[in-house]
Amino acid sequence: MNARVEAGSLRPGSGHVHQHAGDVLTCDRRQDFVPNVIRTHRGGRWRRVDRSKNAGEWAKFVHRSEMLVFDVDDGGEGGPGIVTGVIPSKQDATARLAALAPVPGTAVAEIGTDCGWTAASLDHLLQGGRVVTVADTERLAEIARQRLRPYPRVRVVSGPQAGVLGPAGSFHGLLSHRAVRRVPWEWVTRVRPGGRLCLPVRPALGGSSTLLVLTVARDGASASGRFHAEPAPQTVWLREHRPGEGTAVESQGSPRSSEALDARDAHVRPAARLFAGLLRPDLRMQVVRGVAQLEGDVADRLRIHDHQVSRAVVFLHSPRIYEWGPRDLGSDLFDALGQWHAAGEPEVEQLGVTIRETEHTLWLGAPDGPSWRLPELHTITGEVERHAT
Repeated sequence: MNARVEAGSLRPGSGHVHQHAGDVLTCDRRQDFVPNVIRTHRGGRWRRVDRSKNAGEWAKFVHRSEMLVFDVDDGGEGGPGIVTGVIPSKQDATARLAALAPVPGTAVAEIGTDCGWTAASLDHLLQGGRVVTVADTERLAEIARQRLRPYPRVRVVSGPQAGVLGPAGSFHGLLSHRAVRRVPWEWVTRVRPGGRLCLPVRPALGGSSTLLVLTVARDGASASGRFHAEPAPQTVWLREHRPGEGTAVESQGSPRSSEALDARDAHVRPAARLFAGLLRPDLRMQVVRGVAQLEGDVADRLRIHDHQVSRAVVFLHSPRIYEWGPRDLGSDLFDALGQWHAAGEPEVEQLGVTIRETEHTLWLGAPDGPSWRLPELHTITGEVERHAT
């Protein structure tokens, strides 16, 4: 499904946004918002590219049509290399703005300020409306404020998203540049009935994010909408939705072994990974490419863990599953993939979700079609793990 076409069909009079979103991004030139120091990943680590020392190399990266990284490990050195500040590509930003389809004169909340480029673009599209953009930290908020001084209608805040966005129903729309494993209900409540949320969803099974566009119901008690097939947005995690690394499980003794069914397709199809990841939100999967190559680029094995004390390895050329710990993670994964197969192997654009305060539902075709209630999600707030529905 084309994101631009669907957005236009859902909101009358939004053709102006689709026609000119790219032009707006050209007016608010991305390079004008990029910090003087950016990061590139070379030789297994993040390297600094300083404009004051190498303007040519800096410009080369800035003018590429891809996501830019400007902050790693919150500015610290010697950390694990977690990306904490990015600027989306023009393609990604255009697709998100077109899917949101903001109406002039309205109020929009943005999650993930970064350098302020997309907030400035929203300000142009809203033509006198209001933008409140939430930075991950006060340090990043200050970086954005410096670049948004020519945009007095844009308010930059930092802190827990719901707390700083104000009361329920404060906005006509919400745009997130941070990937989530499950849509936070607090975001839905901040958008008025009939308003729209546009956000990337990324289960812990890996792979790219998938753009989701939701419309809040007239009674405000739910939000429902479809996933968009293209493009696959490049995003970083909302901090409390980052998958944990899990607890190491010693490979002592003989693992449980079983045969894996349809293992070669387990990681290839984005729709299968999205479907299974939503049904099994606590599973994390890593694709490991080895020597044994089957059918082109099929990976040699999959590593799975549950953020707790269980793990599994699936050898694709056998195919067999080896498991350690109390849970049968391979069985959990392939059960979810089996449900996707049984549903007719739907593509991403055939899937949607309905969000309520105490229940999230994945559906096929339409909200009243075949559906699957999604389990609770474990998220991290600081060092505390909590449940989210």
